[in-house]
Amino acid sequence: MTAESATLGAATASLTFANPRFDESGHAHLDVRLQAAGLDALLGFYAHDPEEIVQYFRSLDEGWRGWTGERCFESIERDVVLSARHGRRIEISVMLTAEADRAVSTEARWSCTAVVSVEAGEQLSRFVRDIEDLARRSR
Repeated sequence: MTAESATLGAATASLTFANPRFDESGHAHLDVRLQAAGLDALLGFYAHDPEEIVQYFRSLDEGWRGWTGERCFESIERDVVLSARHGRRIEISVMLTAEADRAVSTEARWSCTAVVSVEAGEQLSRFVRDIEDLARRSR
């Protein structure tokens, strides 16, 4: 982890948010990277307010003792979808989808899904602190 990124997970599967920036219109953008067996996907996405992502992970951390059902997050354009369930560990299903730039090509569309598993407690708390720092840097 650096000041420019926040990573959750382990060697088997991880989720990293990085590179907060603003476009010329003042809209926030982040990169998200999903790594798992045979998978290394990187996607830049629009984050209306990076604090929404922080809030999502903070709710998972605050619910470390468990919850019923799923807790979900969707980016505005649904290119980043997260769905967490709590069992012995917190299992976060991550789906990334890149839409084709129709003006250029229809071949560029792709989607991938992997599950990132994390211990409730200090591992998740540390990630929440890191993503809070990252969101602050995007302002």
